[in-house]
Amino acid sequence: MAVITATCNDYQGEWHSPQADLRFGWLKTSEDTAAERLPFTIDDHLHIIGDVRLDNRSALIKILSLFFDDIHHTTPDPYLLLYAYKHWGEDCMQHLAGDYAFAIWNEQTNTLFCARDHFGVIPFYYTNVDNKFLFTNFYRSLKAIPQLMSELDDTVLHDYLATGGNRRWDQTIYKKIKKLPPAHQLTYKDGKIQINRYWDIPTTVTPIRYKTAGAYVKHFCRLFEQSVRDRTRSHKIASSLSGGMDSSSVAATAKKVQDDLYGDDHTLVAFNIHYRQLVCENEGYFARLIASHLDIPVKQYLGEDYIKNIVQPSSCWIPEPAGIPEATAESAILSDAAAFSTIYLTGFGGDPLFAYEPQSRKRHAAQGNLLQPYLDDLIYHRKFGHFSRAVWRSIRKWVIKVPVATATPAWCDVSSLNEDAPDKYAVSIRSNFALARNPFWSWLFETSHPGFTGNKIKIRHPFFSLELLLFILALPPHVLYQKSLLRMAMVPYLPGEIVRRPKTPLYGNPLLQNFKTPEIRDMLEKRVSESGDFLNGKIDVPRLKAAINDSGHAAAADNNFLSVLHVLSWKSHLS
Repeated sequence: MAVITATCNDYQGEWHSPQADLRFGWLKTSEDTAAERLPFTIDDHLHIIGDVRLDNRSALIKILSLFFDDIHHTTPDPYLLLYAYKHWGEDCMQHLAGDYAFAIWNEQTNTLFCARDHFGVIPFYYTNVDNKFLFTNFYRSLKAIPQLMSELDDTVLHDYLATGGNRRWDQTIYKKIKKLPPAHQLTYKDGKIQINRYWDIPTTVTPIRYKTAGAYVKHFCRLFEQSVRDRTRSHKIASSLSGGMDSSSVAATAKKVQDDLYGDDHTLVAFNIHYRQLVCENEGYFARLIASHLDIPVKQYLGEDYIKNIVQPSSCWIPEPAGIPEATAESAILSDAAAFSTIYLTGFGGDPLFAYEPQSRKRHAAQGNLLQPYLDDLIYHRKFGHFSRAVWRSIRKWVIKVPVATATPAWCDVSSLNEDAPDKYAVSIRSNFALARNPFWSWLFETSHPGFTGNKIKIRHPFFSLELLLFILALPPHVLYQKSLLRMAMVPYLPGEIVRRPKTPLYGNPLLQNFKTPEIRDMLEKRVSESGDFLNGKIDVPRLKAAINDSGHAAAADNNFLSVLHVLSWKSHLS
């Protein structure tokens, strides 16, 4: 509990019985529910703990207030969730949306009911130790349990070495610690665990086809503004701010929401990362332009000041090898933002959300809308002079027969581990289906949670809204192309130079550019040599060393070298 309270310092609570032990530490982010305390109980036998932020508060309050006298507009989110469970039972999951991981203990039936949100924004870890079921969303707290982190899962470790991330929905890097996947619920009773999926991307979505662009924009603005409002129930907000559309749209909408709610009595501070040498970009200039237009302060961080720290061993332990905190400006930003706010907004999810998913065409056909895809293609061609990427992908797949390339280096090809492949049904990250069907996003959320980083701040992602995703899935491709819908929506709020600016990726990855220096390559080879037997059986160490010393290697290999460095830096803190 001491580990949790170091980061969650607003209050602590606990409840005990012969069958259950519930403990809670809270980092408060909502100012409109002052009476919130957990664990919360109904009828002295239903008890809830959890990290819960609901999207549909007003609708839920309206329904539940018909059945419970104690519900009103200031009822905290976890309380609403427990009332929903009392009213609907496990079917309550069909009435909830937001960011949450929670557990409800029924003292009468000795049953534990748990669930994790649709996108996995809040993590949920669990394990069985000495015939006890342990669960938490606070990864760091598990380190205090003897031997729980003593055995590594080689398949997850291989994922980190090959790709830099954990590609497993349900497994951590430790054999004994599991994850509840996003959009899943868990029931524990009499020593048995049952896990079920409670939601998936629907196979039937009624197409939305308005006559005017303005109608699409009006609908989107209502949903997007509500998503930001749901995630900013405080008058002190921090927000990321690059020079592109996603984070700037979030910051601009947050400014509007804060002005509407609090007038002049609020604080919104933007944070920007830019580079001068490692890559060619102009994000710093555009961020200042946006901040000036919105009349908000922006704090800027020079990326090179942090990336240089990659040659130094990490000074702190993190649960999994997700990076080296001292070598990223993001870690410094979260630490600085936490000094005045408990909420940090990001623009994550904007790119996939507005990327039309080719499977949407098949869904139209399955619903009997056989002509709809062709009508959409004609509109798209008339507006942009060419067909959508979805059409070209089909042509390339069935006519040109483009081979599928693999990015896994030869030294990381371990056949014994590859037999246990990640979810083969996971879709490309460049797809709006990816928000719920690619494990990258839930892993990213897990590694940025306060229980992972130790920072006293919660990160919120307005593009990861269930209602917003379902709306986008119903739209034609011409509205989504190059984020046309988002650009039209932001015309009143952002400078014209930003709205008209095309998608501009960095000319080079700064972390990888940094790897071109002999000093860092020598340091990596030294770390590999000093790792002993740790890498044996996981990668081909001689091949790795040869690749490090090969000046003519492919530039993509630097990404894999970086992954190895992250793992070895993390390994140095293993007990």
